[in-house]
Amino acid sequence: MEAWLALPGDDRPERPAAPVQPETPVTIGDPVWCSRCARMIEGALRRLDDDAAVVAANVDGYRGAAIAGPNGQRARDHKAIVETLDDLFGTLVETEDQWRAARGYPPRTQRGRGAHARMVSAAWLCGQIGDILLHPGSVTFGLAVLKWQRTLRAMGKTEPANARSPICCPRCSDRQVRRKDDGYYECESCGRLLTQREHDDEYARQADEHDHEQQEAHA
Repeated sequence: MEAWLALPGDDRPERPAAPVQPETPVTIGDPVWCSRCARMIEGALRRLDDDAAVVAANVDGYRGAAIAGPNGQRARDHKAIVETLDDLFGTLVETEDQWRAARGYPPRTQRGRGAHARMVSAAWLCGQIGDILLHPGSVTFGLAVLKWQRTLRAMGKTEPANARSPICCPRCSDRQVRRKDDGYYECESCGRLLTQREHDDEYARQADEHDHEQQEAHA
């Protein structure tokens, strides 16, 4: 419009059409991510190496072989798993290198591309994730972390269908509480741990609240 208005009146072409208005509602971040998304990304990043380790356990040492793996699932192709984990490592170290440069930290120590190197890079990023998510350039990385979580869990099939609890976390209110192998329940958004008794008490409390709200709605 500025260029169109700058032209003499007789030389102006047809008035430019107004741009199409976006339909996606705007959610103000803090300053980039809302608190819920930030918690989900942090939780996913904390567990990314564990999810990768489960996928790596399906590698039987023979390229192209397929045998029964964890949870009765057939092991995936060795090459596909190795390439996936290598891509994950590349995402982690690329972000680590970029953040070190942005903050003026010493360069990353060069290390191999195995499980230990992946764990070290993921742990370093976990220590920095709070500040990283405040940076405007964190959008790509945050979305990548969530995508990697979905990819690895789909490949590893790490969770039975009943692992997710229906309750909302009593700390952050997100519905991301899952049962762990040690019998505890953990919120994947904020890390809150619940014993079996605490979980059952919270389940009963939230069920009572839901029933009360339903009764008021139909009163």
